[in-house]
Amino acid sequence: MKEFVKYLLLGFFFWIIIEWATVFQTNVGEWMNYFPGILLFYLPYPLIFGYLIYNRKWSNKKIFFATIIAAFIIEILITRNELLYQWPVMLAAIPVVIAIYSFLTFVPKWAIEGEIQENLITIIPMFVIIIIISVSTYAKGSGLA
Repeated sequence: MKEFVKYLLLGFFFWIIIEWATVFQTNVGEWMNYFPGILLFYLPYPLIFGYLIYNRKWSNKKIFFATIIAAFIIEILITRNELLYQWPVMLAAIPVVIAIYSFLTFVPKWAIEGEIQENLITIIPMFVIIIIISVSTYAKGSGLA
């Protein structure tokens, strides 16, 4: 299977898992209300980045800057993530958002290219951030926090 198609499928899968874990896990009903429209939200990201990585052959540096721009567009302009508008919360929220979007961009790429082992030092902190956000989402949604 072509690398681009693998990236699209794996990236789409990661979007579903990460979005559920960090946003909707305690409110599956709300998440399901957005279907099938939500799928149209999850597909463009891996489609665009798959194109930039495998068709345009962008470097990791260019991809990282594109990731930051995409995160800005999605989180500030589209979803209007309130945490990115509040001082001083934004000082913690911005790196968290960059870590999550970097995970969504690079981990599928590294998996397809067989570079997971070489990038574990980067993947582990991003994954830890995702776990922390997931646990806090669960705690907040379930009334524990």
